[in-house]
This record gives sequence, structure tokens and C-alpha cells, in this order.
Amino acid sequence: MSETWYEDLPESEEDRIYTESVKRIQNGVAEGMSFEKAAGLIDVKDEALKTDILTDALKVLIAQFHFTEGLPLEKLAKKLGLSPARVEEAKKEMLAEVEQAAIEKYKEESGSSGNA
Repeated sequence: MSETWYEDLPESEEDRIYTESVKRIQNGVAEGMSFEKAAGLIDVKDEALKTDILTDALKVLIAQFHFTEGLPLEKLAKKLGLSPARVEEAKKEMLAEVEQAAIEKYKEESGSSGNA
């Protein structure tokens, strides 16, 4: 039996490329590569998809190293070879997305669609 209900759903080619690319970047960073060098490991022709992959891969790495392992953002930025400002901005975007998802989930569960 599958761990989750969606594991048996067919995966689109774009989904497969996305998942494999994010994993490849994660593995590259785990092997000591900078973010940019690890990003060079992916070969994605669609520029919009590539932008999404790079943006999300950075957020995944922030979640992994900063939130899960407790690595301070300054040290994470250094590890990734990125500016602290870029890492901080990605973290803010990620938290805003989580906040919006939580609001939407609350509205869905409570049957509320307005602000009041």
C-alpha cells in the first residue's frame, strides 16, 4: 500500500523534471557544491520551469538546513555561496506562501470566504 493517496497518480513530464531537478540540486549542495554550481547540474529548457525549480529548490534548502537543522541564515548563505539578502528574501517568500496556504485552508475548513 502507498504511503500517501497521491503516489499512484500519474506524474506529468513537467512534474518529473521538477522533482528530479530539485533533488539533483539538493544532492549537489549535500556534496558540498554552491547553490549556483548545483543549479548547473540541471538541464531544463523551459525557462519558466527552470525559474520555478531554482526558486523552490532554494526554499527547500532553507527549510532543510535552517528550519530543520537550525543552521543560521548567515551560515546557510555562506554554505550556498549566496548573499544573505537573497537567502533572507527567499525565506520571507516561503513564509508568506505558508501563511497564505494556512489562511486558505482555514477558510476552506470553516466555510468562510470573507475577511470578517
